[in-house]
Amino acid sequence: MKKIIIFLLLFRFAEASLIGNPSDPAILEEGFWISDRCFSSIRAGMAGDCLFLKRLRTCRTSHKWGISRPEMNWNLALADIGWNIRERFAIHLLAGPAAAVQYRWRSGGAAYEANSHQGMFWGGSAKLTVLEVQETTLGVDFHGGGIEWMEGPVIQNGTPESRDFTSRLYFWQIAAGLSQTVGSLRPYAGAAVQQLSCILHSVSFKHLRFHDLVQVGMYEGCSFSVGSKISLNIEARQFFESGIAVTGELRF
Repeated sequence: MKKIIIFLLLFRFAEASLIGNPSDPAILEEGFWISDRCFSSIRAGMAGDCLFLKRLRTCRTSHKWGISRPEMNWNLALADIGWNIRERFAIHLLAGPAAAVQYRWRSGGAAYEANSHQGMFWGGSAKLTVLEVQETTLGVDFHGGGIEWMEGPVIQNGTPESRDFTSRLYFWQIAAGLSQTVGSLRPYAGAAVQQLSCILHSVSFKHLRFHDLVQVGMYEGCSFSVGSKISLNIEARQFFESGIAVTGELRF
């Protein structure tokens, strides 16, 4: 019970990575009601993501608006349900509210912001442990998802427009990395490729579409096992985006 209380207190401030540890399927060895000899098990946790900066580019159909220096950031809060198989393969489903999403760009000498404090994130991931050599693990991860029903004001040079914008975005991501076991710690590092597309409708611009400016990046982090049933994770991402995240998970 004491471990659960500590876990929940930490989780109150947690924001979770959208990549994670390559050896995630094998980090939790057993569950509260499932032994480590079981073929599969259920995992659950809280998740989210804190994206400080992601640089974007306009697609060809949006060039007529003279958009320059588009970028975005977000804060997400998610629920995470996972299914673990043989401690080598894990499927995760994620869903939850988009607490804050902000777009920024310039056009015609004016500075624009589009701020949303609503929306729904949905997504999923699949992690596969490819190779284990002593205490080193090679794993791959596929991620996909999006944010729907974003809405809020467009601000031009500090002045809101008369009507709110609406927006949605979708992404997919492939990552691979190495994880090393050091006692109860599992530090890791890897590389990721991401494709993201944002669609925004507003009074001034009617229809804008943005994509990633940089699609390849790196990530590194460290997982910590609290016993064999609870894990915590902290992670940072660079190049294709700037973000930091913390995750936690229970295995049943």
